[in-house]
Amino acid sequence: MVAFSVVCLGGGGFQPPLIFATKDRIVTNMDKTKEIEDLFTPLTSKEKFEIVDVQYIKENGSRIVRIFIDKDGGVTMGDCENMSRIFSNCLDGNDILKDSYILEVSSPGLNRVLKKEESFKRFKGSKIRIQTFKPINNQNNFLGILLDFNNSKIKIDDLTSGIIEIEFLDIKKANVETAI
Repeated sequence: MVAFSVVCLGGGGFQPPLIFATKDRIVTNMDKTKEIEDLFTPLTSKEKFEIVDVQYIKENGSRIVRIFIDKDGGVTMGDCENMSRIFSNCLDGNDILKDSYILEVSSPGLNRVLKKEESFKRFKGSKIRIQTFKPINNQNNFLGILLDFNNSKIKIDDLTSGIIEIEFLDIKKANVETAI
């Protein structure tokens, strides 16, 4: 059941893991996030959108489902409102979320998150910021031009280290850097 629906534009930051128990097992927000994304992917494809990111978090005592969508030419407020209605009806018609939640549908914002291999391919030539789980040449944070994505490796021309390759699975966080 939806507590209320919110449409906002902009990106979200890091959120701590949400873990809650059901009768059957312990469920993490990672499980729910994947389940929600799998449920919504056919809906977004039908409407010519892509899901950039899905977050299922607890914030100020409320469970929040954040969906970041994009399409060629960008996302409008009307697009967010339309997809919010579609997602809300879909969630209410399925038994994925037992408790009330707040649904937020948003564009990915200027500094959009890069989580999927397709996103790295799409933004080749763009300035990106990457944070890795473990240091590479004594460095965890990289900023530079995305040169290539091939064989699950990102090649970036980093401002500090020059050209460097980073394994896709070693990336903790990545986003496009847009100068304003």
